[in-house]
Amino acid sequence: MAKPKKIPTPNQAAAQPVQVEKPGLKWKVIAQIGGGFVILWVTAFMTTPYISYWGVGVVAALTAVAAGFGIYIWRLTRKTSAIAKILQGATDADGRRAALEQLASGDAKDALNALATAQLQAQEDPNKAIETLVAIDVEKAPVTVQDEVRAMLALLYLAVNRPRDARPVADKIRLDRQANAKAKAMAAAVIAESFARTGKPEEARVLLETYRADDPALAELRPALLRAQVWTYFALTKRGLARKAMDGLVALDPNHIGPFMDPKASPELQRIALSSLEAGGYQMRQKTKMRMSR
Repeated sequence: MAKPKKIPTPNQAAAQPVQVEKPGLKWKVIAQIGGGFVILWVTAFMTTPYISYWGVGVVAALTAVAAGFGIYIWRLTRKTSAIAKILQGATDADGRRAALEQLASGDAKDALNALATAQLQAQEDPNKAIETLVAIDVEKAPVTVQDEVRAMLALLYLAVNRPRDARPVADKIRLDRQANAKAKAMAAAVIAESFARTGKPEEARVLLETYRADDPALAELRPALLRAQVWTYFALTKRGLARKAMDGLVALDPNHIGPFMDPKASPELQRIALSSLEAGGYQMRQKTKMRMSR
């Protein structure tokens, strides 16, 4: 008989952090941009007999702007790499504690620092993580970070059963600004769940058709996408599809069922969750434990 597992609280099950990937400079792209500026400079000097040095001045201004932007991206990349390195060691309680201490020594007002801190706090106390993210002045954060903060905050609101608070945050997320495919899919899952739980299930369905849970490239995000499917199909009264998505969650890990066992959840949704657990070979024991029946 397998060791009994505990069904976690909804907070524990849903508050999975948005992974920070260690960035790298795309040297091929940088070389192409550099080559383009070389051509511009050559052309500017070749045309001086016709337009004087106006062309050189324009190219010089463009080069200065590009150099400034390049320095900004380089600094942001270095900062992100340093934070990603800190998070790599946060694999257990002691690692998270050490990582939080390192982050606390940094700039508390820095959006990347606060985002990483919230990711670690979410493992123990989602409400504390929410406080950390709410304190961020999102509009002053780098554009590439703004939607990461919003996605994490909306995810945590959903985790603690506050979909009405998650919705306005999710509405501001722009998928077209997400360069990373996984980050885009994660944001889409958060938006879809927010829509489904606040009266826009049809819009959620359309979004989830674009980011499919069975896509091998999105395997790490399958739990979030399946969870969004459950809420979406349940809201659309497509019980069979909701049950199929719930079965998928049980197959991955029965602990993912936690949010649907919340006493505040629909009794019918709780019954679907219990049915999926039983079909997967699990039985509830007392209130929060289950055991294998086979």
